[in-house]
Amino acid sequence: MSTIIIGVEPSERSRDAIAFGRRLATAAGADVIVANAYPYSDLPSRASNAAYREALRDNALETVEAMRQELGEVGAPAEILVAANVSPAHALHRIAEVRDAALIIVGSTHTGRAGRVLPGSTGERLIHGSPCAVAVVPREYRSRAAEPIKRIGVAYNSTEEADAALAAGIELARGLGAELEIIGVVSAESFGTPALMSGGPSPLSLRADIENKVQQSLDAMLGEVPSDVAATSVRLTGDPADELVARSTELDLLVTGSRGYGPLHSVLVGGVSARIMRSAACPVIAVPRGVEAPLEHLFGSSTATTA
Repeated sequence: MSTIIIGVEPSERSRDAIAFGRRLATAAGADVIVANAYPYSDLPSRASNAAYREALRDNALETVEAMRQELGEVGAPAEILVAANVSPAHALHRIAEVRDAALIIVGSTHTGRAGRVLPGSTGERLIHGSPCAVAVVPREYRSRAAEPIKRIGVAYNSTEEADAALAAGIELARGLGAELEIIGVVSAESFGTPALMSGGPSPLSLRADIENKVQQSLDAMLGEVPSDVAATSVRLTGDPADELVARSTELDLLVTGSRGYGPLHSVLVGGVSARIMRSAACPVIAVPRGVEAPLEHLFGSSTATTA
């Protein structure tokens, strides 16, 4: 059975993360850990204060217990876990490694626009170097958490990282009984500059060639989606991040890959993915690079069709 970690603090954004985590855990039958890191270092120093550490730990335990109560029943009772660490992101990374987690879920920053994803400092650090997939949930998601997850989008650009995102999207669509949408974006920059050499292709013919190539790639990927998953493709034109953010208003979940360099088996988002995760209107999951099927074991034998 796989494990989902929900990183929490005493805030409304953590309730958004709990609401999304409840949906996935219920559908997947996954184990859940509700975790909090309290700001204390256990390294010996002059600043060591056992009483202060104990007070911080007690507050952290109150927080995770309150969030576990809000999580409700998701199959097996959720585990609560607190850790002394001045870096919440580092603490969640460590827990994910030790527990071999499939997914870490965090809420959006409290300063962002309602209904939009805007990772806070923990979320920003989590999506850079996490050993497993990371979900960032938009503000006030809990107010619409009862709505079914019907459409899951995957940002696709013919890279290995996009292939991993597609594999994750297929697993999510199957487990949640949702339709999959493979989204390709023709970047306006790729055909917006006239050919530099005389006799080169015109911007119009170059655009047509690029659009045809992207469409062929989408068609090929659509043909590889298993027959038990309903899927469509969408080709957009413009700035990739802007187009995907705009498309997120029509999605219930968006999956992206990591950038094409950095440590294997970890999440390291680039400019486009980072912008998507800051502005999307739905939850966004970034999957680690170098993992062919990053959410393969999340749903296991689950046959849930609604969430």
